[in-house]
Amino acid sequence: MNYKLRKNLLKLVCCFVPSRRIRKEIRGNFDKRFYFKAKKAAVLAPQIDTVVIGSSHAFYGFYETPNDANFGVASQDLYYSYQLYMKSLLMFPNLKRVVLFYSDFSDGNEEERSMWLEESVKYMQYFGIPPKNPVFYADKQINLCPKFAPYEVKTPDFNDPYPFPSPENDPSPEEVKIRVEKHLKGAFRGSNQTAFVERIIRSVLAEGLDLTIVVAPVRADYLSFMPADAKPFEKLENLLKKYDGKVRYLNCLSDSDFTDADFTDCDHLNRDGAQKLTAKIRRSWNG
Repeated sequence: MNYKLRKNLLKLVCCFVPSRRIRKEIRGNFDKRFYFKAKKAAVLAPQIDTVVIGSSHAFYGFYETPNDANFGVASQDLYYSYQLYMKSLLMFPNLKRVVLFYSDFSDGNEEERSMWLEESVKYMQYFGIPPKNPVFYADKQINLCPKFAPYEVKTPDFNDPYPFPSPENDPSPEEVKIRVEKHLKGAFRGSNQTAFVERIIRSVLAEGLDLTIVVAPVRADYLSFMPADAKPFEKLENLLKKYDGKVRYLNCLSDSDFTDADFTDCDHLNRDGAQKLTAKIRRSWNG
C-alpha cells in the first residue's frame, strides 16, 4: 500500500480514538531529522571520518560534508552525546576526529528530567541507544520502542552541507532574556553532566582520535543578558586543565568575527554563520 494512503488511513482511524496515548501508538512515529542522520551514518559509514555531537548549537552550527556525521539534535544532553560517540566507534571504521559542541546549559541538562522526555525515545528508535532511567518512561506510559509511522523510502541528499536550515523566528528582547535565564538555570542544577565529557576524553585518547570541544557563538543581545559573574563553562574548563594540550578547545561565545548577519536568532547560527564556524573548526585541526 502506498505510504501516503496508509498515513491518511491511520489519521482517519485516530479521529475516532479519544486517548492521545493510544492515538500515538496507532499513528506511529517518524522524525525526518533523526532519519536523515541515521540513514547517512548507515549508507556512508566507510567514508565518515568526523562525528559531530551536541545540542541544536551543533545541529545548526556545523556545515557538513559527506565525510561528516552531524548527530547534533535540539537539547541533546551529554549522556546522549556520549552514547552517540560510543556508537560511532562501532559504526565508522575510519573515524579520525570528534567535535563536541558544549552549550551554556550542558552541565545540568538531562533530557529525561525535562520536557524533552518523550523526544529522547528517538535515540532508541533510530540508534538503539537506551535511556539512563527507563522508569521515567514507565511512569508516563511512554513506549520505548514505538513503531515507525508510514514514510516514503528514499535516499536523502547527503551532499547538502546544511540540510535543515534554522527557521527564522527571531525572539523579542524579553524572550531572549527568558531564554538566557532558562539556559543558565539548567547550567547550575548541580547534576554534573560534564562527567560524560571526561568519559569521551578518556576514550578518545585511548582510541587515538582527535577531539575538539566547541562553544558556539551567540548574538550580542544574548550576551547582554548574561550576568557578569555567570560561569556556565567553569566545570568544563576545570576539567580541560587536567588534559592540557590533549584536547582542542574553541570558545567562540563572544567571538567578534560573528555579526548579527550570521544568526537566525539570538543563539543559533544560520547557513553563513555555520560555514564561518565550521571553517574555524577545520582550521584548528591544522593549527
